[in-house]
Amino acid sequence: MIRSLLVPIVIEMAGFWCAAIPALAQVATVPQEQVLLSKLSPPIFPPLARAARVSGDVEIALRIRKDGTVESVEVVRGHPLLKPAALESARQSKFECHDCRDTPAPYSLLYTFEYTTTQHCCQSQEKAAVTAQTTEPQAGVTHYKDHITILIDPFCICDPSADVVKVRSAKCLFLWHCSTR
Repeated sequence: MIRSLLVPIVIEMAGFWCAAIPALAQVATVPQEQVLLSKLSPPIFPPLARAARVSGDVEIALRIRKDGTVESVEVVRGHPLLKPAALESARQSKFECHDCRDTPAPYSLLYTFEYTTTQHCCQSQEKAAVTAQTTEPQAGVTHYKDHITILIDPFCICDPSADVVKVRSAKCLFLWHCSTR
């Protein structure tokens, strides 16, 4: 009895699923090439993230209207300290939508927040002159298609007591009383 009731229900559900597949295939997504980033609003590296030396990628999903304005912005993934800067930049940027329909076109942007150097910033002047001779990326914002890279010099807080040089005399070694100048 139960089997005779389940068979028609299963057949009906399979028919519904088969009818839904072509309907899903008819929903055309707008290729990424139809939407172009025409004017980037430069993102600002968050000061708290810079002080904490946080870097990484933030992926943003957007919906672009036919006139090129942003309808909606959503963070797909990224560090919480970097998300607000990427969201604000994406909201204020301008886009061009070629051959777009009346429905908003999907688009994604990838923001990469990085530092220009991985060297320790509180190094002596001699070491700084040597490292300055090597080629390091310049700070600034660059973008290519849908990838925006933000490079910035690291924020440094140096301990002034690190420069203190301890001098020990022969008397110090003899009496075990050392001083710091």
